[in-house]
Amino acid sequence: MIVFKIQSTGVVALFVLFLFGTLAQADDGLTGYESPHSRIAFEIFQFPKNAIPRIDGNVDDWSMVPERYSYGTSLLNDTEDGHGTDIDRKDIDVKVTLGWVKGLNRIYIRYEAYDDFWDFGRFNPRGYLNDIFEIVVDGDMSGGPFIFNPLLVAEDDRDRSSPAFLENHFRFSGVHAQNYHFYTPMVNDAWVLVWGSQYWISEFPYSNYDYSYDFEHGESGKLVMECWITPFDYAPYNRPEDAVVSQLVENERIGFSWSILDFDGGKRDGHYNLAHDVRMVKDASYLQPFKLMPIESSLQPELKAEWTFEVLDMERGLVAFHDESIGEVTSWRWDFGDGSESTEQHPIHVLEKGVRKVITLEVSDDSGASKRTRYWEVMIK
Repeated sequence: MIVFKIQSTGVVALFVLFLFGTLAQADDGLTGYESPHSRIAFEIFQFPKNAIPRIDGNVDDWSMVPERYSYGTSLLNDTEDGHGTDIDRKDIDVKVTLGWVKGLNRIYIRYEAYDDFWDFGRFNPRGYLNDIFEIVVDGDMSGGPFIFNPLLVAEDDRDRSSPAFLENHFRFSGVHAQNYHFYTPMVNDAWVLVWGSQYWISEFPYSNYDYSYDFEHGESGKLVMECWITPFDYAPYNRPEDAVVSQLVENERIGFSWSILDFDGGKRDGHYNLAHDVRMVKDASYLQPFKLMPIESSLQPELKAEWTFEVLDMERGLVAFHDESIGEVTSWRWDFGDGSESTEQHPIHVLEKGVRKVITLEVSDDSGASKRTRYWEVMIK
């Protein structure tokens, strides 16, 4: 194996690390990741804005989510501890459901799990000897390694306290994709271990969480954890003000996957993961594509007028209007508040400077009509 010495300074360090990561993979004979779920269209449920789930451990507000958005034990594979896909559901059985809200760059997570031995009853300074639900999110599907690999530096710099390791950790780990180890449940501990350099992503207002369970350490039972996290295209160490939040867009996809680390009495009993490859925990190329779905038709009104606008040229007063109405619209009527109208779906109109306008879009279908008015919002200076 070829071993590289990394001189990690600035942006060059990130480029070099990505390049060396690619070379190292090629050196190991890896030709790419073939998803074991190529026939599954993973989806993220869109909550209506008036039905955002409350993070309180009670998942009744998830009852509107169709079952097809939930992904269970049958999709997992224990690729490290010998169970493979033959998982005894009397030992462990899990179900994961993801949600989002248009306009909020958050991923909501409902995790439901049965375990025959919940392991959390001792102080864990290393953070590993606890049942864990681990997720990885890559908001812009940039792919590639996102956790520093000590094999990519010279042997004398592999010590985790060495300057080379520390510098690359703070500049690279978790920066373009994020890994969360959720303790299930949290007892005398943090609620999550962030495997990366940006501890702040586990704190409000970047995430929130709650649990529901009624068992003690060593007992069997069912646990429910619900939370939301914020995905980042760029998440620097100790600088949340410089972070770039991933923009979640309807019908687009993000990279996502999870694994479950099951401990029974201090011994790991399984490492079950959705990707069927544990490299997912540090390389986003092994994640699954999850589509950010539109709101289910059953949760939407049959017809509702809605629209946005963009000022194209302030000097000329040129404004583009964009119809975003819900339903099977057959006709549009725009009233621009200056005596002029349009029947185009997405018109462009010149407005008078300095005059407050009341602008209305009325849409119609075969059974009725709906209006949306904006008061004084569209104004040219």
